[in-house]
Amino acid sequence: MKIHILIFIILLQSITLKSQVLKPGFISGDTTWSSDTVKIYNDIVIDNLATLYINPGVYVEFQGNFSLTVYGRIRAIGTQYDTINFTIYDTTSFGDTATLKGGWGSIKLRDNTSDTSVFSYCKFSYGKAVEPGVTIWDHLNEENMGGALFVKDYANLICDNSTFYHNRATWSGGALWLKNCSSLRLHNNLFKENEVYQDGGGATLGNCSSAIISNNSFILNRAIIFVEAEWGWIIQGAGGGLWININCDALVMNNTFFNNHSVNGAFYETTYNCMVYNNIAANNMGGGMMNGHGNSISKYVNNTVVNNMAYSHTGCGMICNKLLHMKNNIFWGNDKIPSWPIDPIQVYSFDQTIIDFKYTCNQDVYPGEGNITDYPQFTNPTEGAGLDYDGMEADWSLLDGSPCVNTGTPDTTGLYLPENDLAGNPRLFGIRVDMGAYENQVVVGLPKNPLANSKTAIMPNPFKDSFSIDLFGENKINRISLMNQSGITIRNMEQVPTDGFMLIDLNGYTSGLYLVVVDYADGTRRVEKVLKQ
Repeated sequence: MKIHILIFIILLQSITLKSQVLKPGFISGDTTWSSDTVKIYNDIVIDNLATLYINPGVYVEFQGNFSLTVYGRIRAIGTQYDTINFTIYDTTSFGDTATLKGGWGSIKLRDNTSDTSVFSYCKFSYGKAVEPGVTIWDHLNEENMGGALFVKDYANLICDNSTFYHNRATWSGGALWLKNCSSLRLHNNLFKENEVYQDGGGATLGNCSSAIISNNSFILNRAIIFVEAEWGWIIQGAGGGLWININCDALVMNNTFFNNHSVNGAFYETTYNCMVYNNIAANNMGGGMMNGHGNSISKYVNNTVVNNMAYSHTGCGMICNKLLHMKNNIFWGNDKIPSWPIDPIQVYSFDQTIIDFKYTCNQDVYPGEGNITDYPQFTNPTEGAGLDYDGMEADWSLLDGSPCVNTGTPDTTGLYLPENDLAGNPRLFGIRVDMGAYENQVVVGLPKNPLANSKTAIMPNPFKDSFSIDLFGENKINRISLMNQSGITIRNMEQVPTDGFMLIDLNGYTSGLYLVVVDYADGTRRVEKVLKQ
């Protein structure tokens, strides 16, 4: 009998661990959610001294439009194969902003100036930030912001490898709304089919001291509203995928924007100094990108903005201000709606001048050093502009014979190019950097770059008379060659020191770019560029 009772107790404990019901309450101490399913029936608040840990694989199921408000910390860290889910049990009426039904009330990070919250390998779906009965034009109503994540006056947020799918807010930040933070890192997340009426279909970010938005995908998000007036229809909305507001000078790097819908750009920023590198915006409705800060000195470098469609002819690819620095970009195939009578403009400046528009492929004739108007020769582009074509299914890399290959800025000093392009290949490969978000991995006379795992350190670079090569973590080396910018080999070195350190003296050689080519015994090859001053 005792054995039977013991077995029953063990089975009961096992069943209990699979499901946990949370009653309304205030969590004042460190807490871990480890059950298979956590059901939430009322609002939950985490004290400013407490940390909520959520284990991999936990399914957090809200039973109504309830919120999880965090004044302390939350650490929701899943794994690639064991995601943490935040969702609601019944999605009926999710699309109706006149009711709270169909969605849960978001996770709210608030009023904490020192802590860091982390979401990794999480999925947020059917978050709903609405206040029924209140006008949609109330831009100060925080209940209408941040469908899945609402972050205000909170120190640090890290969110990576997560999915924001089918969330909505009435006014701003369909999936994520953030304001007044010290630091933000958004890396390798998917924002898909989120929606707002005004700005930031996927995310809205503002007032953040340090923000890094990298390797994210913004797909099929919407930030748009059609309102009927006495004189016709009012159409408005900004940042179909992402909107970065004032005082958020962010690094926006290696992101993709496909088939989002807005009036003012799939990506819209109105900051003073934003760095926008290696991004692609394709087949969005409402234009590709927009900069809305009158005194912005932002840098737009190596972006591909193609086959977007706008509601008017101005800035079908991009609308911007006069102080931007724009280099190595591709603007091509961007169009306006058929009913608009004026020819489309790929890049439109508010006063028709851009002081630093160089080494860019743009089918409109635009003055500037190194600019070209030749067709870019994409590998497999979509057949037309706008939402009728799937930008994500296309291949926007450059063919070997593309006029955009090796025709970017000759001197990349001061551009602070990232190490890799949008595909993860070396950003600098060949004689010069390419135009656009993808770096072609072919150099005339050299095979395709195998992306060897070994590392090569060259110092100093640029150099005056000589430079050193430090080879570490490498496979066995057969040969090191030095080539000039015409592809002519000027030196072969087959005797490689065992310590992997070499000093190369080029005193007397002309200034310019040179290639250091390292051939390994396994047949792979690594190419580095050096600049002689």
